[in-house]
Amino acid sequence: MFEYVPKSEYKPLQDYVENIIKKVQKNLREKGILTFQFYRIGSSGKRQLITREKNGNKGFDFDYNIEIQKINNQDFYEPKLLKNLFIREFNTYFSSNYECAEDSTSVFTIKDINKSKSKILHSFDFAIVENKYDDKGRLRQRYIRFDKNTGGYSWALRKLNKNHSDIEYSIKSKGLWNQVRDLYLKNKNKEPNKKYRIVYYQTLETIYRRNFQ
Repeated sequence: MFEYVPKSEYKPLQDYVENIIKKVQKNLREKGILTFQFYRIGSSGKRQLITREKNGNKGFDFDYNIEIQKINNQDFYEPKLLKNLFIREFNTYFSSNYECAEDSTSVFTIKDINKSKSKILHSFDFAIVENKYDDKGRLRQRYIRFDKNTGGYSWALRKLNKNHSDIEYSIKSKGLWNQVRDLYLKNKNKEPNKKYRIVYYQTLETIYRRNFQ
């Protein structure tokens, strides 16, 4: 069974990691390498639907996009060099109780692990992204993708998702957000292996149908 993580628990960690991101941001800017902005996404974004399994050993996570604005040293535009640059920078600033960054397909992850209990307390996932217009004039997001089979790195396009912003706005404007939180948690527990965004969009659509149609 999943439960919501209380704000009193996740907010200090959120502040901690964002202070580190700002240090990395400042260091890379002052070295003249690149500039970037960052923002939370997924369940740890503005919606704050952070969950964890009760009495589980996987903890909870935070997801961030590191969005490249300008690369001054073009050598670092090469995906492998760019991702490794960020991994080195982040490893420098995290305290010693955190594990070194793990590279994966679309992100790199830094974990706080209680080794005596073999339990992940919490983790941070960072995706390196950039926004570019495609040949149809649409603004698309690309991310650095690591192919574990070949060891290669490349820029890959994110899939286009259905825009639910109008539905979300309608629900929030009517003060129905607690309904979203309650149903999201129920849906999460029914299908714990389903991706966050799918559970969230299904929840929004259900609440919208109940109240507006």
